[in-house]
Amino acid sequence: QACGMRVPEDISVMGFDDIPLASIITPNLTTVWQPAFEKGTNAARILIEYLQNGNLPQSLILDTHLVVRKSTGLVKP
Repeated sequence: QACGMRVPEDISVMGFDDIPLASIITPNLTTVWQPAFEKGTNAARILIEYLQNGNLPQSLILDTHLVVRKSTGLVKP
């Protein structure tokens, strides 16, 4: 706003983690949701496994999804 830009008319803004504030602010923030509790429990499990056995997983992919709200708009040509 200080630069005279409007969201989403002039610029799109997006967040991550879908914090509660994202749906309260104006305009509501488009965000990527991720399973925070599952991320934490997996991190603890991986750390324990590493400390006990020295094993690290090859990779770990958690589900995420896009929560579209009013802070993003169409790309202008």
